[in-house]
Amino acid sequence: MRRFVLLAHKAPVAPDFTLNDLPGSAGRIDVLCRAIGAAFFLSHDLRRDVEVDILLQDQVQIRLVGEKLKRLNPDERSTAALIKHALEKLVGEEEEVQSTPGIFVSRRTLPEMVDRLYQLGAHPVVLHEEGAPFEAASIPDDPAFFLSDHQDFSPTDEEALADLPRVSLGSTPLHTSQCITIVHYLLDRQREDEGDLVMCHKVWEESKAHLIKGLLEDFGIPANLVRHVPPSVLPITVDGLSEVRIMVRPRDLQRAREIISDYFEPPIDE
Repeated sequence: MRRFVLLAHKAPVAPDFTLNDLPGSAGRIDVLCRAIGAAFFLSHDLRRDVEVDILLQDQVQIRLVGEKLKRLNPDERSTAALIKHALEKLVGEEEEVQSTPGIFVSRRTLPEMVDRLYQLGAHPVVLHEEGAPFEAASIPDDPAFFLSDHQDFSPTDEEALADLPRVSLGSTPLHTSQCITIVHYLLDRQREDEGDLVMCHKVWEESKAHLIKGLLEDFGIPANLVRHVPPSVLPITVDGLSEVRIMVRPRDLQRAREIISDYFEPPIDE
């Protein structure tokens, strides 16, 4: 599961705000609503393997669980109404309660949220401009990405998150919702790359295969070489009978074949 933890510094902890002024009197709840949309929405569907945890002023936690979530619509006003309803359900409650399907509300602080994530087996990670580059970082399974709202992490936030690894999407400050979209894109690509490689060409000389592999990598396309010895009636191995297959990621196949065709020969894919 992917989790996104949003730290909201100005959003109200009581349901007495108006839906007609989300950027103003509602404490920039519009930022949270856009982040929720970025975390969950696909075209005509929701990401069911996602959870969004919102911490309001280090006092109230609202959890949105994708596999149970209903009534979530793309517009900010209706999402803010779900948050408002969750806060109404919290009044007088000490334990976590479900306000609508897939939305849970409780009283919790940031250190308590971090502890809960560890107990669930999640791996908290802070998204920060000064972190390690995302592409070079080793993102653990079941990550929980911590992001701030329209404000930077507060000194109290920094203290609570000090021991967590940090990864960066670049030095340019981005909106919270933009960061979530980029993280989804990068992790989706990573998941695709973990699938089976496909053959883009085969040659009968290992030295030539290494030249092609180096060329593809110069163009930013990782490639693997697989040596394949076809069946033979000969009792010995004869030089030249061993074919070498050049394997790439599915998303790189078309570009790899174009490069091989431009620099060497039309690719063989059978």
